[in-house]
Amino acid sequence: MFTATARDGTASGRFDVRVLALAEADKRASQAFESSSAEIGTGTLNFSVGDRSFSINIDQSNNSLADIRDAINRAPDNRGVSASIINDAEGSRLVLTGRNTGADNAIDLTVNNATANLGQLATPNLQVISAAADAEVEIDGFSVTSASNRIEGAIDGVTLDLNGVQAEEDAPARLSINENRGATLDQVRDFVNRYNGLVDVLNGLASYDPETEIAGPLQGNATVRSIASEVRSILTSVIPEAAPGANTLASLGITSREGGTLRIDEGRLNQVIDQRPQALQELFGGDNGLGARLGNYLGDVVGPGSLLEGQSANLQNRLNDIGRQREALEARLERTEQRFVRQFSALDALVAELNQTSAFLSQQFETINNIGGGRR
Repeated sequence: MFTATARDGTASGRFDVRVLALAEADKRASQAFESSSAEIGTGTLNFSVGDRSFSINIDQSNNSLADIRDAINRAPDNRGVSASIINDAEGSRLVLTGRNTGADNAIDLTVNNATANLGQLATPNLQVISAAADAEVEIDGFSVTSASNRIEGAIDGVTLDLNGVQAEEDAPARLSINENRGATLDQVRDFVNRYNGLVDVLNGLASYDPETEIAGPLQGNATVRSIASEVRSILTSVIPEAAPGANTLASLGITSREGGTLRIDEGRLNQVIDQRPQALQELFGGDNGLGARLGNYLGDVVGPGSLLEGQSANLQNRLNDIGRQREALEARLERTEQRFVRQFSALDALVAELNQTSAFLSQQFETINNIGGGRR
């Protein structure tokens, strides 16, 4: 008759549930026409379903039963009705089906300026196959209705999915909600392990080893210190909506140790949950719980337009500047090298020229000396 799903942290309990009615979508059929290609007439079809409405103009170009079906399904502002054709022994019928269940989603169809048989498609002339209706259940004798066959919140923390109606003579179905303590503790352990992993990463980035004189890549970075400080502040804050004695992590047995990581006193945690099963939900859940506070802050840190995105863009700009400076330096070095090569080549040519001149002069001096020696 129904299935039930309880979210984590839902309080234990037993409930008698009786399904009296399922939610239904409105479904209506027209009279039988000769065929799907038969011309029905012209005019304007005006649909109203729930709080939505739309109109379709039917003229000589689209007035067959099949054309009308297609015009309904293709209407850009149609969000509530599906049209189809059933062919039986009497002919072809246009069938209109609401896309959503619930009494408020009944199909209301009026026809303006109708010619021929188009007026037969108005709601009063349609056969009701199934009327739009709400689901109805009794929970411990209290009546609950819903526009869909999924009922959320009637029992706090529980979702009921209805799939059948119980006979009047049948006893109500007993729904028992039992705590899954193992899964709850696993989630707490997972949270602590993930937080400790974050602390290890932050500590590693900002670390400095005096023995090796090796510093982390973000040692001294104010952003890293700010993130670590703010996360610690959130996790040590008091949640006013939670019960006294269970409104901080420490009161649940989750405390800090040296280095900033967390540890769990599972004895204390189990004791608190035994006394107040909804303690974790109150502490972490809600718009002002630790989960929302931490999520909102980390969204500001890592999301679009966030602190880290700005830091990353700043570092990238600096890298780009360094790249441009390096390219400029390389260009200057290349020009300097080319100048030195030209100077060296010029000096080398000059030395060669001087060597040639020296050799010539030496030869001339020797010739002159030889001439002078011959005269004596």
